[in-house]
Amino acid sequence: MRGEQAKQAEAEAKKKEEEEASRTEREMKKQNDARKLARLQEEEREALHLRSLPMRKYLIENVLPTLTRGLQEVAKVRPEDPIDYLAEYLFNADPQQN
Repeated sequence: MRGEQAKQAEAEAKKKEEEEASRTEREMKKQNDARKLARLQEEEREALHLRSLPMRKYLIENVLPTLTRGLQEVAKVRPEDPIDYLAEYLFNADPQQN
């Protein structure tokens, strides 16, 4: 009887040990996956930033000056339909004029 109880206790202890090892392994894998994900997200942000630089330069040099002048014009005139007024201004604006 005692031998049987000892075997059963030993089997339960072994099972608990295996469960704990499995739990620890899952936690380590989860932490490793989280680190990999964070690293990939950072790499993606950097790549996107580098790809967006030419577009930003173009916008700053070519779009924003005309848009800013148009918005200033809207603020001065205060038309009834400012969106339509700004759209007309932009259609008629010559980007080469300063």
